[in-house]
Amino acid sequence: MNEELAALQETFQRRGFQVEICENIAQAAKVVHEMIDKVTPAPTIGFGNSMTVKSAGLQESLAQVAKDTYIHALVGTAESDKKALTADFYLTSANAVSMDGHIVNIDGNGNRTAATCFGPKQVIYLIGKNKITQTLDEAMQRAKKAAVLNAKRYNKKTPCAVTGKCENCLSPDCVCSVTTIHRKKPLGVQMTLIFIDEEAGL
Repeated sequence: MNEELAALQETFQRRGFQVEICENIAQAAKVVHEMIDKVTPAPTIGFGNSMTVKSAGLQESLAQVAKDTYIHALVGTAESDKKALTADFYLTSANAVSMDGHIVNIDGNGNRTAATCFGPKQVIYLIGKNKITQTLDEAMQRAKKAAVLNAKRYNKKTPCAVTGKCENCLSPDCVCSVTTIHRKKPLGVQMTLIFIDEEAGL
């Protein structure tokens, strides 16, 4: 096992998280299905707008076993996001994690940050090794850089989409409205971190 991932596993287990280590994204998808496929009655599943989860094909494959799936919509109403807050499972990724035990996420409308704090019965993170930093400060910087890339990807009219770096803006299109830092598993929710020994997502 990758020594860095083994150390992360120990750190986050001490903080109350369930932790799985996978060699690749295909194995991570298999682990998710092992967690969900046998749940009865068929569960409801919410999804954050995660490139990692999408690349694992989980939105499509889990739709075959779920009662309902709630997928984040980039445009339109937030009805699906509201339903995701009370889903049996919520799948997403993180903008960054640190070796000292923090998970950092930055959101524009707060759907993902809300769902990973309170609401769903169980949250499952899929996290590529490219998301790993040494310290919380480095995790914050990485999350901000990911937000810049997302602003460009979504064609947002923000200063960062032009300059390529965070300008600490208050633009109507700002994708950095809410920042969360998990230093321990929240009370009342099961939370599993699946670390992937390959790069995945932004």
